[in-house]
Amino acid sequence: MISKVELKLAVACQDAASLLEQSIVMAASFNKPITYKLVTTYYDTPDLKLFDAGISLCIRHVAGRWIQSIKTIGHSFSGLYEYMESESEISVGSPYLTKISAPKLIKFLSNQNLIHALIPIFQTKVMHSEWTLGFNGGDKVELALDVGQLIVGKSHEPISEIKLALKKGSKGRLFDLAMKLKSQTSITLGNNSKMQYGYAYYREIPLIVYYAKPPKLRRNNDANSAFKKIAWECVNQLLSNQDMVLYGTDIEGLHQMRVALRRLRSAFTLFSKLIGRKNSVELLSELGLFADSLGKARDLDVFIAETLPAVMRQFQNHEGLLKLRDKALSAKAVAYVKVRTEILSQRYHDWVLMLADWLENERWHASINDHKDSDTKVLDVASASLTKHHKQLRRCGKHFTHMLPEERHATRIAAKKLRYAAEFFAGIYSPGKSRSFIKDLSRLQDCLGLLNDISSTEKLLHELIGPRPGHALDEALHIFIGCNACNVVNSLAQADHAWRKFTHHKSFWC
Repeated sequence: MISKVELKLAVACQDAASLLEQSIVMAASFNKPITYKLVTTYYDTPDLKLFDAGISLCIRHVAGRWIQSIKTIGHSFSGLYEYMESESEISVGSPYLTKISAPKLIKFLSNQNLIHALIPIFQTKVMHSEWTLGFNGGDKVELALDVGQLIVGKSHEPISEIKLALKKGSKGRLFDLAMKLKSQTSITLGNNSKMQYGYAYYREIPLIVYYAKPPKLRRNNDANSAFKKIAWECVNQLLSNQDMVLYGTDIEGLHQMRVALRRLRSAFTLFSKLIGRKNSVELLSELGLFADSLGKARDLDVFIAETLPAVMRQFQNHEGLLKLRDKALSAKAVAYVKVRTEILSQRYHDWVLMLADWLENERWHASINDHKDSDTKVLDVASASLTKHHKQLRRCGKHFTHMLPEERHATRIAAKKLRYAAEFFAGIYSPGKSRSFIKDLSRLQDCLGLLNDISSTEKLLHELIGPRPGHALDEALHIFIGCNACNVVNSLAQADHAWRKFTHHKSFWC
């Protein structure tokens, strides 16, 4: 089997034709585009045993020839696909599994019951155009454009996809080329391939919430590679929750998109000496704008799902609270429309692609001066950052039980920064010590977050109720004020306990 790396891009059908005339394609192409009709049929068992095992089996029909392809569904990361593939020409248009040579696949696909159960699951019919592009340094990329239809039973969906396959060179070349294509055609990173769409039509694949994963750092990593690993994981968390926000109902999807942006911003701050603030101003500015939209929707989610139900259980069927719930639901609907519109906007997708290109090609080395810290080790960054943020948190919480709301807010922010740094760098230290530290730090952050939600509720209530609330809503407001006063007392006690427990921890990085 051959290892392959591809970048998937989506392009509108009406813009696809302009790709043939783009100057970047014409200048770098070794050949005129090869265009032909391509029909691909995907096979699996009715209960999708191959798909569930991470295997894709398809047969391509092109110019009277049958090409069988077997892929292991490998690593998919922010539009970039890495997988293994075995291709062979066969004499018939149905699976011919004796042609398989990969040892791992032979055992799985030699099951006669499975072979006899294989059926066509879906089909794609496209006009396929491809170019071989060459670049300075010997990099080589195959650019393919597929325009046509996905056919699943009686359902037909349009396909318009660009595939950049790396033949020689670095992955960064794929993003560099994508940025050049973007300057002349509206494109977006493709989170799903034709194959994934086809399987999703055949069997509904439940949307899931994607939580942050620890970056795979090693103690001998330099700061450059560590920053890339951390930032890429943040980008992947962001993009992996998009579908839940766009099409799902779990409010945690939006929350995790917001968390991803916060973690990404924290990564930029932690490595600011390496990347230079001037090199990331535009990226962080766009990040901030999108984060604001998510923040408004998230505040309403928390209010509707957590804060309001707790009060309504004590005052069931209260007219003012019911009216308040209706106003909150209406405001949430408006906030989500704004978020979804932004996720689907070209501006957002341009930002994501620019960020991906900036990361993979290490664009922070924009000037020669930026190389001054290029030999810094991740251990140095981790130790300095964790020590700094740990001191900041302890300083903010010095008089924990007597803090004003704005002081608690500053302490919450300090706890969040330390937590993100600890989670990023935990893998290069003792798992036992870091795990316990992060667990109690997270508990403290949750307590401070609850206090922050209580203090911000009144502002949100006034926004929902407006200047002339009427008797019922005015009464609901005062109910909340009373409940908040009680909740603050209980939450302060829990936060104080969490603070004392956290302060007993020693620094796991020393």
